[in-house]
Amino acid sequence: MKKYIYIIIFFLLALVVFGIYNEFNNDKIDSPPQASLSQSTLVSMYKNVQWGTNVQKHLTVLKTDFNNVSNAANNSDYAELATYTQYTINHTQKAIEENDQYKVSPKLQEAQNEWRMALQDYNSAGQFMLQGTNETKSGNERFVNFKQAATLGNSGTSHLKRMSESLGINLSLNLNSTV
Repeated sequence: MKKYIYIIIFFLLALVVFGIYNEFNNDKIDSPPQASLSQSTLVSMYKNVQWGTNVQKHLTVLKTDFNNVSNAANNSDYAELATYTQYTINHTQKAIEENDQYKVSPKLQEAQNEWRMALQDYNSAGQFMLQGTNETKSGNERFVNFKQAATLGNSGTSHLKRMSESLGINLSLNLNSTV
C-alpha cells in the first residue's frame, strides 16, 4: 500500500501542474488570436496556479504524514501512530480550510471539489484511526474503527483519482492493492 501511496502522490503532483498548464494551452488554442491576454484571464490563471501550488504543498505534507502513519502501524507503535494520525487530521483540516479560500476557473472546479472530498475522507479516516489507536492502547482489541478508517482512506484515494481524471489524465493504477 505504501508503494502505491508514493506513486499516487507523485502522479497527482504532476497532474495538478500538467492540468493547469494544459488548461492554459487549451485556452490559447480555443480562443481567437489576441495581442494580449485580458486581465480577467490573467487573474483566473493566477488563481488556478495558486490553487495548484497549494495542492502540491499539502500533498507533500500528507505524503509525509501517510508515510509516518504507515511506519508506525507496521511497527505496532501505537503512541507514534496516535501522534502521526493527529498530524494527518490537523493537516487535512488546514488543507480543507485553505482549499475553500480559492476560487478557480470553471475548468478546475471539478478537480477542486474532488480534492476537497479526498481531504474530508482522509480527515475522517484519521479520526477513526485515532479512535482505534486509543482503544488499542487501552487494551481494547476491536478493529471496527481501523476498518472504517481503511474504507474512508480508499474513498479518499478514489477522489484523488477522479481529481486527476478531471484534469485530463487517467491513472491506470490499482489503487486498492496492498503491498
